[in-house]
Amino acid sequence: MAVSTYRGFDLKTVGSNSDVWQVQIKNRVLQGSTAALKKSIDWFCDSAMVIDPKEFSSLSKVRQGHGKAVQETFFGYIIKNDTGEPNSWYCLFNGKLIKGGKLAIQKHIEGYLIAKKKAEQQKK
Repeated sequence: MAVSTYRGFDLKTVGSNSDVWQVQIKNRVLQGSTAALKKSIDWFCDSAMVIDPKEFSSLSKVRQGHGKAVQETFFGYIIKNDTGEPNSWYCLFNGKLIKGGKLAIQKHIEGYLIAKKKAEQQKK
């Protein structure tokens, strides 16, 4: 039986199968993949609610059907879309996460760069 620790919780394999793991949160024993169990633990640590890992497994199957992940570089900024949906783009821009349509994010970046360039020219 393999044992691992995540955020103070002991994860253990079930039987000789290394694909199914279990964790005890409060008085409940949850079973599932390590990724789903970690999401359950994260959820519990953040909200004090115990969510069955099966809930997260069903969500990942639904999400996978939407499309492929895409990423583009625009003036040095990486714009990503994980779902393939048109308005699900995001970018870490100057330490903040901005989300929306790809064109809107590009226009925001362009506007910032133009304003920055004008400010630098006025300083000279």
